[in-house]
Amino acid sequence: MKRLEHHVYFAIFGFQEDPEAITAQAGMPPDDCWRQGEPYSELAPEARRLDNRWLLTSGLDQQASHREHFEALVEKLEQLGDRLPALRRRYRCGIGVSQYFFMDDPAFYLPAELMARFKALDLTLTFDQLGLDSH
Repeated sequence: MKRLEHHVYFAIFGFQEDPEAITAQAGMPPDDCWRQGEPYSELAPEARRLDNRWLLTSGLDQQASHREHFEALVEKLEQLGDRLPALRRRYRCGIGVSQYFFMDDPAFYLPAELMARFKALDLTLTFDQLGLDSH
């Protein structure tokens, strides 16, 4: 059985001001945000967030293909227009990708035209692939 789970997002992190200030500068709300010290979840209230973070995600289900995730995210980032370089100058930002796979030899391919869209935004991509035992 082949199964993948994907998370693709643009993050602003390590900032000190209220996340609403970033929302105002971006001209769109985050898909998720949190403050340093907030619990990760109700299941483990002792586990706390280590920094402030403001996220734009693909907004897709985790089982959507990685290409679909990247296409949805780049469309959001393109909508930021000139606000994206301004945000990147002011804050620590980056694209995050986590791919959880439950199979041998997972294929990972993004077409050149999609990569060019990220490059046009002066963004690089970083990949964190985790191989999990299917048992």
